[in-house]
Amino acid sequence: MPIRPWSLSCLALLGLSAAAPAGARTAEEARALAERAIAFARAAGHEKAFDAFGRPDGGFVDGELYVFCLDASGTVVAHGGNPALVGRDLSQVRDPDGHLPNVEANRMGHDQGAGWVRYRWPNPASHRIERKSVYVIRLDDQTVCGAGYYEP
Repeated sequence: MPIRPWSLSCLALLGLSAAAPAGARTAEEARALAERAIAFARAAGHEKAFDAFGRPDGGFVDGELYVFCLDASGTVVAHGGNPALVGRDLSQVRDPDGHLPNVEANRMGHDQGAGWVRYRWPNPASHRIERKSVYVIRLDDQTVCGAGYYEP
């Protein structure tokens, strides 16, 4: 399936980040980060948590490993890999294989409560589109958060 020009622009934007490479990460690290983020958001409140998720010094960004959160419409409400995405509706952004990663992440979190979603996405550490697995958890009726790792 061809990628629309606006999708390429969004994917190029997604690949820009100040994050430093941290080496290959694991599914266990991604899941643990997502679970820690959800616990923090429930204890500290959404506003404080979303702010922390988007800051390199907030405790939720470590190279290519970061937390993101989406509202039910697909709008980014927090993003540690690229905070400039906050407020953008990414529901129609497709990966190179035609998947709608943000729609799939929302569906997983809202329908199952938690689970893994796989797609291809720009790695902020390598600046290349790579296979990514994200562990997504429903924070509340309107929000899912997740963290993922880029597969070797």
